[in-house]
Amino acid sequence: MTTLVRLLGRPQIVQDGVAVGGPRGHKAWGLLAYLALAERPPSRQRLVSMLFEHAEDPRGALRWNLAEMRRALGGRVTVGRDPLTLATEHDVSIDIMGLTAPGPADVLHGELLEGLSFDDSPAFDTWLGVERRRLAADCRALAYRRSVELLTGGQPEAAALIAVQALESDRFNDDLHAVLVSSLTRSGDRAAASAHLARCADLYRRELGAEVPAAVAAAAAWAPVEPAVSAAAVRSLLDLADSSLSAGSVATGISQLRRAVAGVADTDQQLSGQARLALASALIHADGGRGGDVTTLLHQALVHAHRGGDPATGAAACRELAFLAVQAGHRSEVEHWLGLAEAWCPTEAEAARILGVRGMSLSDAGAYDEALIVLGASTDAARRCGNRRQLAWSQAMIGRVRLLRGEAAQAAHVLDEALGHIRAERWTAFTPFPQALRAEAAVAVGDAATAHELLDYAWVQTVESGDQCWVAVVAHAQATLALYEGRDALTWCRTGLAAAPWYLWPRARLIDLTARLTLGSREGAELLDELERVAGAGTMRELTVRALIHRGRVEGGQHLARARAMASDIANPALAAELTP
Repeated sequence: MTTLVRLLGRPQIVQDGVAVGGPRGHKAWGLLAYLALAERPPSRQRLVSMLFEHAEDPRGALRWNLAEMRRALGGRVTVGRDPLTLATEHDVSIDIMGLTAPGPADVLHGELLEGLSFDDSPAFDTWLGVERRRLAADCRALAYRRSVELLTGGQPEAAALIAVQALESDRFNDDLHAVLVSSLTRSGDRAAASAHLARCADLYRRELGAEVPAAVAAAAAWAPVEPAVSAAAVRSLLDLADSSLSAGSVATGISQLRRAVAGVADTDQQLSGQARLALASALIHADGGRGGDVTTLLHQALVHAHRGGDPATGAAACRELAFLAVQAGHRSEVEHWLGLAEAWCPTEAEAARILGVRGMSLSDAGAYDEALIVLGASTDAARRCGNRRQLAWSQAMIGRVRLLRGEAAQAAHVLDEALGHIRAERWTAFTPFPQALRAEAAVAVGDAATAHELLDYAWVQTVESGDQCWVAVVAHAQATLALYEGRDALTWCRTGLAAAPWYLWPRARLIDLTARLTLGSREGAELLDELERVAGAGTMRELTVRALIHRGRVEGGQHLARARAMASDIANPALAAELTP
């Protein structure tokens, strides 16, 4: 007998294809969802405080609901004692537990525990709201990933089907529109591709007053096949591009890489994968590229890596896809791709990069203790390999964690080390990020002169590079310094928010600061709505807590109580101090 538990949409239990009665009471459904999604086993006391705090016998209510959950599933789940762990038999599946696993090319959709409300349990209700936003974003990311996998794997018809299904609930997803147009074009149905492009243009013009996204229009273009050149010529272009990028000639380097990709023979699996990986990495790290063209290049590189047995390209392509997922706030996709990267048995140098991306993701999510451990391992591996750029990158991420936790002196120390390595490597493109963080650490210890010097330098570099992520990061530091000195901070905040960074965490952090400065106004209310949406969908737990703190200051203490419940397992002394009554 097979049992499927559906928690997305109206919750139900299906046994051998037939819907059966679920547990009595909505709180048993809530328990099942919480246990299925918990990153670590929760204590009984935590569940009592979240769901049964006002019951006459709170622990008895928890026991009854756990028993009801087991009964509804025919005793085919096991729940541990304390902390509570959920284990299912092999033929029992829960839809929300399979989001990261490779499986059938279907599209998951629907709101978590749709139709159920938990107004009498505010802490659980807050958790549910956050998880609903996160899972909706995860389902969209999963649909896009599967459609691109099918497209690059030579199944454009199946890719188009997934994109069509996903667009039903996500009408303005540029990437899905682009992959649908590409899929129709590659399947040979040029008329259908043109028709969808026209419908897409009408939709964007009518609903948003905007032109069709450039990536969608480009997907309809049928590029002529370039004649292949020799492998030696392709390798020469790759070497020239590496020199151009190292010298700061980004446009020249990317042009050389595009020529390499256009000229490499598809039958040369290793070189094809390496060329596509090199172009995608250059677009990501030197040119701010994040769209569907970059994702497609990485998926193509991965296909060639599998066919050519190239673990270096395979691991690096998966790691770059994980990096893009971090920036987009899709943590389940991050773990999916990092798991695949590690499965290629990477070298120690690549392992250092993988650990760096995982540490970045953990720190975005507010898992600071875990992030410090992982980033520490990344710096150790980078030192052993002599990779000073990776060492500086991971140290900058450690400095960010220390700064967020209010450990300014420790942040300053590690950021100074990172900046030393960056200067030695002449890695100016990355400089604004650690300099902005170092300036905030200087402000925290009262050293405004150092902050001014760092930010004057970082802002010029940011403006000249046009990197929108750095605009948000440096603007936050400038606003922090302005606040310290009693100057206008809002102008800097609005300057940063006018940028459009691909990396959502710096934008969310800047929204947090701007919302704090505009509390009680219409602008502040709109910013709080955006902060809850962005932070919730991106699993940015601390920033979600900060949104609740702001709401509590405007609307009352219930939001502060919810914030305290959500922050209970975030290891941040600075946040804990802010939540102390």
